[in-house]
Amino acid sequence: MEMSKERAGDLARQCTALLRKGNAFSTVWSTLLREHALVEGIPWERTEHNRSLLDIPLITGEQLVFDAEAKEFRVQ
Repeated sequence: MEMSKERAGDLARQCTALLRKGNAFSTVWSTLLREHALVEGIPWERTEHNRSLLDIPLITGEQLVFDAEAKEFRVQ
């Protein structure tokens, strides 16, 4: 399980790097995430502390969380 968590963190860092290079979420989704082995489903939106977030379920049982305001992905 530790290796899966490490890989999920790597995926979050890759996605964040793509965003910070100017790519939109839709580009990151279509080019990297949609077919990635760790991704288990489609993104769903939720609100946390007045922020809109997208949660993407992973096979590890965790979520890859996209925060557009912070321009980052993180694992929860």
